[in-house]
Amino acid sequence: MHGETPATGPITEQLPAMTDYRVKFDFVVHFTNGGSLSAQDFRLDIPGQDISDDALATYLIQDMRLLMAGRVDISNKQIIAEPHKRGAIATTGLPQATIDLARHDLSAADLLAQAKDHPLRVVAADGESYKVSRLVV
Repeated sequence: MHGETPATGPITEQLPAMTDYRVKFDFVVHFTNGGSLSAQDFRLDIPGQDISDDALATYLIQDMRLLMAGRVDISNKQIIAEPHKRGAIATTGLPQATIDLARHDLSAADLLAQAKDHPLRVVAADGESYKVSRLVV
């Protein structure tokens, strides 16, 4: 709304401020070559109001550039409205599930079938992790 009132001067429309979101959580990253890394009340910028645990685990591994990361335990996850400290990475295309091949005996066809609707993070028996996405021919 634009205009003027005699007592206050110009009237301008107030646009709502964009809200930034961060996720606060505890985690333990178990490395496939031994050891682990943990933190409490850790915070990461996220682009929206929610993130799944598997996507968060993948985001954490990618953001911290961790190698040989296996299982990631996420707990005490809270989404908080708080200004970003830096730009949030895009979470589009991040794996929405993690499959550890040391625990699950799946064929390549089974993995591709599970990756039909969304990418997967696959931890191979040798400890390397891979992103498996839908194959489009």
